[in-house]
Amino acid sequence: MTRFLSLLLMLPLLSFPLSLSAQNNDDLVAESINRVFYRFDEVKEPAFSDDFILADVMLNPDQPRRFSDFSGDISGRFLGAVAMTSRGEKDDLQLQRLMGKLLPCQRADGRFGNESLSFTAADIGPDQMALLWGNGRLLVGLLEYHERFPEETAVLEAATRLGDFLLKVFDECATEEVMTRVRGMAANGFICFTQFNEGLELLARATKEEHYRDTAKRMEALLEPRGIQHTHGYLTTLRGHMLIYETTGEEELLAAVEARFADMEESGSIMINGGLLEFFKEDYDRDEGCTEADFLRLCLQLWRATGKEQYLVRAEHCLNNIFYANQFETGDFGHRCFNKQGYIPHAGGARAWWCCTMHGLRALHDVIDFGLTAIDDGVQVNLWHEGSFKDGAFQVKLQQITLPEKPHLLAFMAEVVAAPEGEQTLALRVPGWAKSLSATVSRDGQSLEEMKTESPSAAAVSRLIAQEGTLLNLRRQWRNGEAVVIQIDCALRLADRAGQIHTLAELPDSGAEERALFFGPWLMGVDAHTTPMFHGEPYLQNILLLPEDDAGVSAVLSMTSKEPGNLQAPELTLSYVHQGFFDLCTVVMQPIAAQSYRPQTTVSYWHWMRRSAS
Repeated sequence: MTRFLSLLLMLPLLSFPLSLSAQNNDDLVAESINRVFYRFDEVKEPAFSDDFILADVMLNPDQPRRFSDFSGDISGRFLGAVAMTSRGEKDDLQLQRLMGKLLPCQRADGRFGNESLSFTAADIGPDQMALLWGNGRLLVGLLEYHERFPEETAVLEAATRLGDFLLKVFDECATEEVMTRVRGMAANGFICFTQFNEGLELLARATKEEHYRDTAKRMEALLEPRGIQHTHGYLTTLRGHMLIYETTGEEELLAAVEARFADMEESGSIMINGGLLEFFKEDYDRDEGCTEADFLRLCLQLWRATGKEQYLVRAEHCLNNIFYANQFETGDFGHRCFNKQGYIPHAGGARAWWCCTMHGLRALHDVIDFGLTAIDDGVQVNLWHEGSFKDGAFQVKLQQITLPEKPHLLAFMAEVVAAPEGEQTLALRVPGWAKSLSATVSRDGQSLEEMKTESPSAAAVSRLIAQEGTLLNLRRQWRNGEAVVIQIDCALRLADRAGQIHTLAELPDSGAEERALFFGPWLMGVDAHTTPMFHGEPYLQNILLLPEDDAGVSAVLSMTSKEPGNLQAPELTLSYVHQGFFDLCTVVMQPIAAQSYRPQTTVSYWHWMRRSAS
């Protein structure tokens, strides 16, 4: 597969003779990216000034900033994320200005940060781990910057000196004595050391020096089994190990990561909303944007390495639900808090400008890369969001549309911008969350070909994470300007606390059962911003009244969301019985990701439900 090379952040409206129209707002991926850059450019508390970004390497006591002891954490993440998603000259000039100020901060032994910290085994503790963590993120940032500006040799030289520093301290850090001393230290734990494998692998690629990779390979074995650990660091180490596998193809490296992934699934660590908590701890009450970004990226890596549908489904589930829900109205990513019913406001806001905002942006670059990818004889659509693909002479643009005559369907249009001679395949992934997918090829308003396929299997619709998938392959000699209208009929699924999936017909018509409701890829919730009285005390036993059948669902469904950025996202308008009074009331269910656009409030997604004929 080759990289999906570009995402047009402002897609023009297409002139098309069928009864459809393009959305006026950006695709959600592009919208999310734009909001992070809005945070960098416009939000001033705190402002992303040069001094603010570089405080963790300059260590100016007159300019104190949170987490400056994690030297290189913010500066490295910012350099890397912006380098990978740069909008052009303005961003490039800022990056180069920052790098000019950062490089003189490197210490004589190659580290950045406090040069007085000793790295003999007897001295290593939380302070040293903090420096290693930040330096690890900075090493990655230096090398992602180098990928954008390969002519700046001083940056690669600085990255090499930093890599050499790690090699010097490796034996002192990788001891049972040190592991025992920092066990249970959360973000200052041993994962601050093991996560260096990502940067070392990137350094090996850039320098062609194998000894960096040799050391990086040793990190995964040093990673302790899943326990009460910081999930961000744990997943970062696994991502680094996958990078090594992508270079070497050594099957035992892949097997190690797959085994740890299976352990996370079997342990119940992966939540119904598609991600993980900040720590591997069942009663912990908040997530972390960095963790959701890491999990999304790891799932995409595993899918690319194995081709297994379950990993792509996991990535898609994470992206459409917990990842987007983790972004705040300011554009930051951060921490969201939970109770047993869903989201609740975080007491401190938890817009994590110190890490998650940049890490979320970096993950969005990977989403772009994986959205549309090359196959041997064409292009494949993997993730259903807008994007563009260019591979040689074949260019395809995917745009979300509305079908006024079929408002209950999720719809896209794939336009062939340029086509080579000879037949090419446009492969459309048929997701497990769909009942069916159909495609109509048209030119000049005339239908040339129509194809339809059911979902991979009945089992795929009845499972949250499909194990097998299928493709609808459109193979033809394409012509410039041809378009494919794609219609996806989404399935409604109900999950219980054990993760089992149930159909609408299985709901009782008296009494109630506790369920989480999915429509297509979206986990649906009730947001106090939209329906404030639903969460009026007492509400834990409120009962949602669902339609009797699919025809009833269509009657209460709208696919034209009024939320900014939510393109064709569903809304279900339902009746409900409140625990505290007898009036039959109305509630609107929306994707939990919709909370991204407004200040925090209560958003529940576990509810008591039954069917109702009325």
